[in-house]
Amino acid sequence: MRKNYIAIFCSLMIIATACSKKNTPDVLPDGSISFQQAAGKDTVEMPLSILSDSVLVIGVKAALSGNTSSSDHWVNFAVDTTKITAFRARYGSADVLPSLSYFFYKPMTRLSAGTSVSDSAQLNIAQETKLKEYSTYVLPVVIQSVDGKTGGAATTRVLYLVFKTGKALFASKAGWTIAGNSSVLATYVPANVLDDDNLTTLWGTSLSQQMPQWIAINFNRDITFLSLIYYIPTIINYPAYGGYPTSIQIETSMDGTNWVNKGIFAGNISNNMQTINTGATTARYLRFTVLASVKYAATYDCIFISGISLTQ
Repeated sequence: MRKNYIAIFCSLMIIATACSKKNTPDVLPDGSISFQQAAGKDTVEMPLSILSDSVLVIGVKAALSGNTSSSDHWVNFAVDTTKITAFRARYGSADVLPSLSYFFYKPMTRLSAGTSVSDSAQLNIAQETKLKEYSTYVLPVVIQSVDGKTGGAATTRVLYLVFKTGKALFASKAGWTIAGNSSVLATYVPANVLDDDNLTTLWGTSLSQQMPQWIAINFNRDITFLSLIYYIPTIINYPAYGGYPTSIQIETSMDGTNWVNKGIFAGNISNNMQTINTGATTARYLRFTVLASVKYAATYDCIFISGISLTQ
């Protein structure tokens, strides 16, 4: 009986050892796991529309040099923004894609036994409208580890994902300044219409000054646009408190002195904003004049504007 127990125990040990060996990935040669990318090519270039926000899915695969793998291996990808220095030295000026614009939804992939190419990692690109127009953005991707180990089988090669943006939906406000205004209420300064907050920050006009009220913007460059959008701050609880335009005049200028009247438009606010179609216009300055408004608190001839943007 004792001999039978010993035989059974030895058999179990052999099976356990065999299973252990089966579950242990084969040791791979140093640098044998790389990107599935043509030798000598370390960039993938693609256009990136910034006219709207959407989710762009990019697949990245690993490849084993030489023969197919005899066991499963796990490859982990990562973004390494420090590699942008090497990219610039080789290819020229570029910006790192902002962290809010990408997410490695699936950074780890499996290179299955009997294959030489892994399944696809998934990198998501989003918030495209936050990017600059006609710019180059780069995302350096590296193989961070293979089977949980850094170095060794993982190549030191970098794959640069290069994104070329085109025209933006909104003209960039970079460099815009206030060229003048009719009046200011306390700390509600005109510069607030130039920031990216179209809900809470605002320009307010004097409680003691009557209409019209105006603000002028210097783009500090020539801009071609199709329409203007202005925003009403949520603080006035439109339309309950008043303080919003009912008649607006839009003027443009190339020198800040000679003005072209683009038209007078009735107030038509929806979702705290109104789009005014000016037609294709090229200008360096813009003057936004409120000719009439709903009295604020049923008493004051003042207006509150949270933001002004131009669509292209």
